[in-house]
Amino acid sequence: MTNLNKLYTSYDVNTPKEREVLKDLLTKYLPKEYTAIVISKLKAKHYEVDSQTVRNTKCGLTKNIVIFNTIVEIAREYKSITLKLKENLKE
Repeated sequence: MTNLNKLYTSYDVNTPKEREVLKDLLTKYLPKEYTAIVISKLKAKHYEVDSQTVRNTKCGLTKNIVIFNTIVEIAREYKSITLKLKENLKE
């Protein structure tokens, strides 16, 4: 479970708009298999991590800006895919 209050404090997310966007990304758009995706993206950048480290970073137990940025990046990608799919289904 993601501890959003801990993430807000750790990564200096202060404004209500930023908090709402982060909550939306992490709760609605992050896929179930996000750990494998994060590991493969970071491996391509020569950054070795394991799934437990990725999960601990997302939960707020550990702070790692590189891993957290990758998690948010993946959530943003999936959000755009989801919104595009919804738009295509409306047509």
